[in-house]
Amino acid sequence: MQKQKLINALLYAVEHDGRIGRTKLLKFIFFVDLIYYNQRGTTLCGTTYIRMPKGPAEATAFQLTSESNAYFDVKAPTANAHTGRRVPGGSFRRNPYEAYEYRPRSKADLTIFTPYERVLLWSVLQWMKLKRTDLISDISHYFRLWKEFSDGEDIPLEYFQLNRHERMYLEQSGLRADGFERTFCTGILPLSTEVSNALHPLNAERIATVEEVLDNFIAAYPLPALEIFYDAYLAWDDAYRSTLRHNPSHAPALATEGCDALCFVSHVFATDMIPGVYREEQLQEFCDTAERRFNAERDAITRDNPPSLTPDSDGEVSALVDMAMRISRDLACSESRAGRR
Repeated sequence: MQKQKLINALLYAVEHDGRIGRTKLLKFIFFVDLIYYNQRGTTLCGTTYIRMPKGPAEATAFQLTSESNAYFDVKAPTANAHTGRRVPGGSFRRNPYEAYEYRPRSKADLTIFTPYERVLLWSVLQWMKLKRTDLISDISHYFRLWKEFSDGEDIPLEYFQLNRHERMYLEQSGLRADGFERTFCTGILPLSTEVSNALHPLNAERIATVEEVLDNFIAAYPLPALEIFYDAYLAWDDAYRSTLRHNPSHAPALATEGCDALCFVSHVFATDMIPGVYREEQLQEFCDTAERRFNAERDAITRDNPPSLTPDSDGEVSALVDMAMRISRDLACSESRAGRR
């Protein structure tokens, strides 16, 4: 699936920018993966990055963009072609960013991407369109993942984790990989994997520990900036708390779903509603749909795990735990709203 996402991301870029060259294509994949890694702890498209003179390059993308293949017709620059600009005296100054030309052999399949992934592809491509290739290459040279390696060396993916200065530099350059969504995703995704691998049912102490993490997320939620998503977020929170008690094996899937929805809304806001692509009413509909979906998941969990009516039974304990979880969430929610308004 990751290779399919890489291929379709490249197709998407070529479809929407017919003049895009090889260096920009490789940087497109790199910056998408850089942002995605800092939100999710994994890359979206690439698996192996190599340190190259003009910046980091994904190995499979480097191969696919070098010559014609099943996905692209590739026209490489000829050895004697003038690819530079004329300088005083009539000679040409060679342009190191050779003018490759690409023609896609099929349309990009965007159905394999989530809403957040699609909007991330769009925003990175728009960011690149207005910048010179050499500037984009220079930006990629700022990061430790390029500075600390030599040409031809593999770059360990853990180097994609940016420090505070690198995140600030990325934002100053016009891209963003920080904020509440990063805090939430990098916290809830590994926690969910750990919970799903634990013995079921989770004991009360483990549930209380995770509950505290969820309460802290609610307290940190960025009202009013993302208030449009707040009800959907609380619906996700309810569903996740029910999952902890009844079906922790579903925690990773629910966490991924919540992260994607949150990142989508946050990214749209960070790019000023993406003029001509998303309007506020469309974003509101997305949030309403997400809220209904999370409520349905919570209801399904409750329906499949009804509390027993037998006094002093495990079902009664389950009902009490569920009530305690709801009270914990409501208290955190109340404190958050009181502190932000």
